[in-house]
Amino acid sequence: MKKTRGFTMVELMIALVMVGIVMTGALRVFRSISGAVRITVDRMDAMQNLRFGLGTIDQDLRNAGAGTTEIQPTLVYASPTEVTFNADLVSIVAGSPTAVFYNPDADPNLSNAVTTAQRFTIPTTAVQYPDSTYRSAGALSPAETETLWFELDTSTARTDDYHLMRKVNNGTPDEVARNLLPFPGRPFFEWLRTDSIGNLSVVASASLPWRHNNPVHGSLTDTGTVARIDSIRAVRVNAYATNGLTGTQQIIRQLVTTVRIPNAGLTKQRSCGDVPIFNGTVVAVSTGVVGAPNIRLTWTPAVDETTGEQDVERYLIYRRTAAGTFDDALAIIPAGQASYTYNDGAVFEDSTYYYGVTALDCTPLESSMRTSAAVLVP
Repeated sequence: MKKTRGFTMVELMIALVMVGIVMTGALRVFRSISGAVRITVDRMDAMQNLRFGLGTIDQDLRNAGAGTTEIQPTLVYASPTEVTFNADLVSIVAGSPTAVFYNPDADPNLSNAVTTAQRFTIPTTAVQYPDSTYRSAGALSPAETETLWFELDTSTARTDDYHLMRKVNNGTPDEVARNLLPFPGRPFFEWLRTDSIGNLSVVASASLPWRHNNPVHGSLTDTGTVARIDSIRAVRVNAYATNGLTGTQQIIRQLVTTVRIPNAGLTKQRSCGDVPIFNGTVVAVSTGVVGAPNIRLTWTPAVDETTGEQDVERYLIYRRTAAGTFDDALAIIPAGQASYTYNDGAVFEDSTYYYGVTALDCTPLESSMRTSAAVLVP
């Protein structure tokens, strides 16, 4: 019988070593692929989370004012982190002419206007709402009140992340999205408003929150400070989303979107109150050099911009020479700054100028003019 030769111990050891080397390389490849897949999934999850949150804001807020009665405001409360508005988003009645969605299983208390008997506190504030029970022809308004707000999330290990919350009427809040971070240098909500001539500008965060606290929207008393929120036409939403991790494992995605509110401003304000009070000091100083003359004009905000009716929207600048008169406005400056500076480089050397500044509200009514002393361009 012929004997079959087997493997020696040395050959077996060499084979095992070779298999180990191949397996180690294969595991490294698989681990690398797995890590790349995980990073891709984390990125997609973060972006989908952010898009879902901002998509909810876009979908709901874009319909603000839908189905409201004439005396029911579109926007109720607006701040850098929060918004409360009225809209007929859901109806349990099939074929409702005003509802955005039909859901026969919806809570009846969350598909109509909230009454004064169900008055609730707007989340994160001390504001009670509503001011009255909104009805039309005796029937309760079908438009419910919704609040969307960014709130620090205390359920995570991080101390700087937020979640987006949603509440309808006096119902239980729901979490819409989480692992959100504020956009560096910007608030979550930047509100855009129109002035009396239709220009769109960003509302200064320092002047917020704005709220509608007049019981009857569009009434003669719905003017001045309480009517400022009716000038809002859109909001810019700024946010980061993460995968919930920190350090080198953190994935961050960013998204900025602007949501228009087409139903806002459909009810015309009756007025913005009285003529603006403007008694600030206007100072004009020559700051140019030979060959490049310039006059710098400075003034402080009007009384009715920071206090009082708080309805000043812009300032008009006038200029005249020593022998002339004030004609048409030289420039228009939007309100909303802590102090104001205007540089006039369209002046001539060896000439004397006088400047005047007035404040305008949304009516528009123009304040009395505050003038500067004479300034000589050398």
